[in-house]
Amino acid sequence: MRTTFFKIFCLLTSVMLVLSACNLPANIVTSGPEQPATSTEATVELPDTQTPTETATETPVPEPSDTATPEPPLAKVGRETNCRVGPGGLYDLVATYQAGQLVEVVAKDLGGGYWFVKNPEKPEEQCYLLANNITITGDTSTLPQFTPLPSPLAPPFFNVSFKKFEKCNGRDYAVFIVENTGSVPFRSFYVRVTGKKNEKSVDQVLNAFDLRVKCTLIKIINPLNSGETGYVNSPQFEWQVTQNKLVAVIMLCTEKDLKGSCVTQSLDVK
Repeated sequence: MRTTFFKIFCLLTSVMLVLSACNLPANIVTSGPEQPATSTEATVELPDTQTPTETATETPVPEPSDTATPEPPLAKVGRETNCRVGPGGLYDLVATYQAGQLVEVVAKDLGGGYWFVKNPEKPEEQCYLLANNITITGDTSTLPQFTPLPSPLAPPFFNVSFKKFEKCNGRDYAVFIVENTGSVPFRSFYVRVTGKKNEKSVDQVLNAFDLRVKCTLIKIINPLNSGETGYVNSPQFEWQVTQNKLVAVIMLCTEKDLKGSCVTQSLDVK
């Protein structure tokens, strides 16, 4: 009986505690003192300055120099003169200047016999003038010195002239002087001499240009090189040449036995 009473008592006590808790205010919150808000970012105060603005500046104009540009040296032509791409008659012709013509001097020739000038009609063209035919005015001390182009090869050619008649064993023969004015040697010649009145002729082929006096060989010349002088001798005549006008035909060839390149000339013999 006591046990049952005790259980009822505990149950009533629990109910009363629950009802007491329900009567408490529901909106009361307890908290600690309110803390001020803080920030982790540091605030940097910039100085009160204004952004500088760019100002336009004028480029100074250089004042004209008091030193005048020296005039180029000039060449005055003294007589009609050819101006060529190289210092010599073998080079191509650029222009021909008359006496009194003024041309600008560009450079010196290393050989000293020519001046390199500018063609006034075509400034892009330049050529060599013979120094003996011009007069230079102005300062040429600062001009460069040019090395000319290699000399072009001149075609085979020669000059010929009659020297005299010689005698060998009582018969006359004609002696001619030949000068090689080309760029290659000559190694053979053909000569034919014909009388105009009697129409008789003599001819021969030789592979040398020897010097003979009467019947004696004085000098052997073989080949006849460029710039050298040699001799062409005709065969002995079978008639009296002093009373007959003659015509000679002479051919020089670059190879022996009249081979290679050949050049022929003719001349009257008196």
